[in-house]
Amino acid sequence: MSNLSRTVGNPHNGESVTFLKTTEETNGEYLLFRTDLPPNVGIFLHYHTELVETFEGVTGKLDLTVDGKTITLQKGEKAVAPLHKNHCFNNNTNELVSFNVEIRPAGNFEAFVRCGYGLDTDGKSFYMPFLKQYLPKNILLLGTLFEMGAFYVPYLPLFLQKGIFGLLAKLSTWTGAAKTLEKYYIPTKEKQRIS
Repeated sequence: MSNLSRTVGNPHNGESVTFLKTTEETNGEYLLFRTDLPPNVGIFLHYHTELVETFEGVTGKLDLTVDGKTITLQKGEKAVAPLHKNHCFNNNTNELVSFNVEIRPAGNFEAFVRCGYGLDTDGKSFYMPFLKQYLPKNILLLGTLFEMGAFYVPYLPLFLQKGIFGLLAKLSTWTGAAKTLEKYYIPTKEKQRIS
C-alpha cells in the first residue's frame, strides 16, 4: 500500500482531489477520485488522447461542457468526455461543488494530478489569468505534465503540441527537472529501492 496522501490540493484556490481508487489499487484499469471545487474555479477547454473521463455529480451543480454542449451535473448524474473531445468544467455557483471522476485507463493521470497540486503546494507554480489556471514556473515541467495527462488544448494543432511538449519533456528529463516531480507520485519505499 502506498504511503502517498489520499488527498492533494491547491492551497491558493482551495481545490482538492481525494483518490477513492488509485492506479495501483486497480492495476491501472482505472483511476477514481472526488474533486472538491470552490466557487468560480474550473479548468479550461482541453482534450485527452489516451483516456476517457466519466464525471458524476456528488454535491452542488457542476457546469460541464463536452463537445460544445454544456450541461449542469447534479448529484447522481453522469456525463462522459470521450477521447479527443473538447471539454471543460466550472463551478459557477457560490457553494462548494463535489464530483467524482473516473479515468479509463488510468495511465499516468494520477501522477499528473499529484504533480500539479504538489507544485502548487510547494509554491512552484504561477497563476495564468488567460487560462485561469496554475502552471509550473519551470516551463520544462509543462512538457512532462502534458505527457503524463495526455492533455492538449484545441487552440493549436495536435502535431505542434506533441512536438513542443515532447521537446520540453525531453529537456525536462535531460536536465533532471522531471526527476524533481518524483517526490509527488513515487512512494518513499519505492524511491529508496530505485536509488
